[in-house]
Amino acid sequence: SAQAHHGGPGFRCSTAKHAAEIVVCSSSKLSRLDRRLNYWYGRAKERARYFDQTGWLRSQQRAWIRSRNACYWNKRCINRKYRQRIRELRRYFTHV
Repeated sequence: SAQAHHGGPGFRCSTAKHAAEIVVCSSSKLSRLDRRLNYWYGRAKERARYFDQTGWLRSQQRAWIRSRNACYWNKRCINRKYRQRIRELRRYFTHV
């Protein structure tokens, strides 16, 4: 998306309503992690489609978003959530 070129996250900051999203929008480091997460989620989705696991992957991702949002304003918590999820997605992509 055009947004990605501005160094922002993969989602629209203009519509961010959760504290965690606002924190991500205000941090270039967390925005970069969000873009990396989107990249690996995209790769994982291709893999999931092949193995008929798309619904499972999507519900996992929704649960992850809820757990990231539960960090509220805590930057370290958000950072940790992103790093864990990126590791999981990479592992899924390479080992499924």
